[in-house]
Amino acid sequence: MTESNTIPRMRTIPKAYEEIKRLDNNTCFSLRALRRMVSTGEIPTVQINSKRLINLDLLLDRLACYNDCTIRTSEQGVH
Repeated sequence: MTESNTIPRMRTIPKAYEEIKRLDNNTCFSLRALRRMVSTGEIPTVQINSKRLINLDLLLDRLACYNDCTIRTSEQGVH
């Protein structure tokens, strides 16, 4: 995020996947792949009761540079 007062776009795993499908209806990326990325820690999440939330912007950044980038976590308070 570039502005300090921007609210992160937090989504549940299924909602994050819906957003990806909305952006690219023909994507080959699957809900199962997203769940795997979450379970292996590739994508940081925030646990709220029984829900795991994903910062949608971090997810999109990660997908945009899948093999050669690192995602921002600690400076944004996302674990």
